[in-house]
Amino acid sequence: MAVENAGGFVELSLNGVPYRIAGELVTEELGYEREAVVNSDGTVQAITKPAARKFTIKFRDREGQFLVQQIFAADRIDASAREVHMRRTTLLTGGRAVGKPTRNMGTGEIDGVEIVSDQVQYIND
Repeated sequence: MAVENAGGFVELSLNGVPYRIAGELVTEELGYEREAVVNSDGTVQAITKPAARKFTIKFRDREGQFLVQQIFAADRIDASAREVHMRRTTLLTGGRAVGKPTRNMGTGEIDGVEIVSDQVQYIND
């Protein structure tokens, strides 16, 4: 069940340039992942591995592939996702663009772009 103080409109900017999100922006902010491993005797253990913090982005822009080339050409990316209704901003600094971008020519949506970093900060507006 959704609660009133979660979600809402998100503003994305990469290196200070605003982008229009198509759909949702998904974040992985923890910095590690855990998975279960079952031993031969049936006992369960959890293995913790480091993981990048990241934004998974689907956006729409009239510049199309030129826009993707600009993002992937950047040496480092400072990304901010501002949750307007929550009055909270998540910052990924010193990141890189990774993924396999695709563009839907019918809708103009660009998918398959992730911004990964080892640094995350939170700001309450």
